[in-house]
Amino acid sequence: MKPQKAVLRETGRIAAGVAVLTALMLAIYVALGQFSVKALLGGLYSALLAVANFFVMGMTVQSITDEAGKRQRSDEEIEALTTKMKARMQTSFTLRKFAMIALLIVGIAVFKFDALATLLPALFPTATIYLRRIFGSFRSNKSKDVNNLES
Repeated sequence: MKPQKAVLRETGRIAAGVAVLTALMLAIYVALGQFSVKALLGGLYSALLAVANFFVMGMTVQSITDEAGKRQRSDEEIEALTTKMKARMQTSFTLRKFAMIALLIVGIAVFKFDALATLLPALFPTATIYLRRIFGSFRSNKSKDVNNLES
């Protein structure tokens, strides 16, 4: 299945946010005198995993919505499909979380990456979403203020 533009666009936005936050994290490592190759590789490894995880989630949502929009359905069919879609999303969530945890453990235990630098970027997609909401909200409020001044 080919990714839709929305999946690619949102994954790109998440990737940009994760890149900025990972760079900031590594800059803090440098400032604290804790920077090492293991911190760099752990950060990059986890950042790539986090973006890949987000992309897989987007593809799952795309697949589910494509299936839901194929044809008209009765109320009973919609109810059954909704239950099936929720179960599929929950399964995807659970499998992706277990995979992330396992791969982060591999990064720390097997590759000997810096533990904190490996764990933090896994949280950066969520942080990126919250930051986009905060700054998006700020921008939209600023636009409303400008529109009010023009009235």
